[in-house]
Amino acid sequence: MQVRLPSMDDKIALVPWADMLNHSCEVETYLDYDRSSKGIVFTTDRQYQPGEQVFISYGKKSNGELLLSYGFVPKEGTNPSNSAELSLSLKKSDRCYKEKLEALEKCGLSASHCFPLQVTGWPVEMMAYAYLVVSPPSMLRLFDELAAAAANKTAGTKDIRFPELDEQALQFILDNCEASIAKYSKFLQASGSMDLDVTSPKQLNRRLFLKQLAVDLCSSERRILYRTQYVRYLLTDLLPTSTL
Repeated sequence: MQVRLPSMDDKIALVPWADMLNHSCEVETYLDYDRSSKGIVFTTDRQYQPGEQVFISYGKKSNGELLLSYGFVPKEGTNPSNSAELSLSLKKSDRCYKEKLEALEKCGLSASHCFPLQVTGWPVEMMAYAYLVVSPPSMLRLFDELAAAAANKTAGTKDIRFPELDEQALQFILDNCEASIAKYSKFLQASGSMDLDVTSPKQLNRRLFLKQLAVDLCSSERRILYRTQYVRYLLTDLLPTSTL
């Protein structure tokens, strides 16, 4: 198993039998290099009882990353690092489409970009991107600044605020959330109700097992989108009496 070693600047090492330790989102202990013994060690973060399974962390990864790298999806709501990607795009009907695209490309971005959403929050870069999308021609001189903030290439990203654009930007994000939720829901409806015992994959048809993992992943990511949608609706309702 390939393991990143924090004490060695995240160098990758091949560690035999490391994959015998299962991952848990509730622990924060990792395999690492110990300079005194000159070996790879693992120190638990709590006391374990005799016969109790010892867990390790594979890192703060989303459910999608864990599925692709290790072939499993944690139980719903147990992974605080889980995230869902929300794609935002410039509108080709925008009168300033060309200027906005040029500003984004200067910062290494494109007309479409995906931002990671978590139940606990969303990146400030996403709001900067939304501001850029909905900004009127009168803000042409600020396009470069907004693009830089969306690419996290400015120290003042958290300070960028345009209260006059808040409602439009939030509505733009809401619309994209609804579109993404619709795609997830369509897949889940087509998949039907599944309740397989994914802890015993050998007893299952492999195709059904993989389908169950896909359903679990989609369900967890749709939950994040629902949460983002709810918060955005709440913030939009508060706009008339608050500057957020």
